[in-house]
Amino acid sequence: MAKRHHQEDLPLGHQYALTLLNEGRQSVVNLALGERDEKIYNSFLKVQDEEPENAFLHSALCAMSLPARRPKDDTQPIIREDGKYALAINPKPVLQILDGKSVMRSLGVPFGSYPRIVLIYMLSEAVKRRSRDVYLGKNFTEWMRRLGYHTVSYGPRGSANLLKEQVDRLLACEWQIRWDEDRNGESAFAVKEVKLSNEYSGSLNKDGEFAREISLSDVFFRHLVDHAVPLNEVAIRELKNQPTALDLYTYLAYRLPRVSTTRGQIISWDQLAKHLGNSCDGRRFRQTIRETFNVVSAVYPNANADFGGQIVKLYQSPAPTERKLIGHHLRVVPSNHIRTTVEPKQVDSNRPAPAASAPQFSTPMPITIHKGFPTGSLRYGRREQPFLEIGREKGGGWDIDEMAAAYRNTYGEAMKYRADADVLRSWEGFVVSYVAKRGLA
Repeated sequence: MAKRHHQEDLPLGHQYALTLLNEGRQSVVNLALGERDEKIYNSFLKVQDEEPENAFLHSALCAMSLPARRPKDDTQPIIREDGKYALAINPKPVLQILDGKSVMRSLGVPFGSYPRIVLIYMLSEAVKRRSRDVYLGKNFTEWMRRLGYHTVSYGPRGSANLLKEQVDRLLACEWQIRWDEDRNGESAFAVKEVKLSNEYSGSLNKDGEFAREISLSDVFFRHLVDHAVPLNEVAIRELKNQPTALDLYTYLAYRLPRVSTTRGQIISWDQLAKHLGNSCDGRRFRQTIRETFNVVSAVYPNANADFGGQIVKLYQSPAPTERKLIGHHLRVVPSNHIRTTVEPKQVDSNRPAPAASAPQFSTPMPITIHKGFPTGSLRYGRREQPFLEIGREKGGGWDIDEMAAAYRNTYGEAMKYRADADVLRSWEGFVVSYVAKRGLA
């Protein structure tokens, strides 16, 4: 494997991992400030600080993805191919009431991040519980929060309505997965009966009746158990609003641990585009994947892949559930190349000037990475207010500052450099767990 000699050539997640291994956490902070990318930095720290949580996805759905955006004609079937696998997603017509009349109408194929997150949730629950009956929640709001969406809105373009639309599309489709069992033949596999009960349709109010369980078909469930690919739920939560990043993450989670040769595997950009269902021009697709790998490398730093050349190189890597930074590619850059300060970038005078609409930062973009968990009482102060509200709403009557002290003892150091949004999510999970263990006060 050819060695890279400059850390700047690596995606940001690998730069952060190398800096952490060689220089420690404070140098990672310095590097993040220089790169001016708070989100990627926070995603990297979240995966490093939290214990991996198992999630699962069927291998065929890792290798072949849903559309990232709404197709021009979303009523047409989607077909993906990847070696021995072929996946067809066929939107079936469903009975609806339009202008007072019953009509059969296709809802279209699912697209975007919502159906991806729903699939990962349902299949993860089925695999972990070894049951094809998957519990969703007591109402739609609770289910969305289980999916990682903590802000739930119910307007016409609110998150609840958008999610419901994609779930309806997802479960109205006929899924067919074909795979080659051996060299002498192939075996057909179809998923036709994955559906929610009738009470689900149209129920979006916060306290409305809601189908609490979904049942996977028996055939699909048995095949899922044998072909489930492990993912890290912490990483999925970090990528939940980025469909292309979810696709690249799940694709690498499936492919990289299965690379058997130390020399790696080579695929063409056209092959990768076919796997991911991307139809944009080649140059634009390459640039998108390279930018996306910056994000994915933060939540899967052990992923050893090279998207920098005319071909794509995939190298054997640990599964994304491995927490330690043990990837071979994280051992090949000498420590004296680790960059802990920001050097001015060379400007090529022959290049055209950036578009006027592109923001140019004369001073560092503000990064809120040093706030962490509040150090004093949660009962006073504007910043403490959201923490106080979570404690009051979900704390079961326990003393809020007592819970805060317990949180600091458990997670204080890990949250020291985290942004407020991440700390709030961590605090909410802690409060819920605190009450579950002790009961109501």
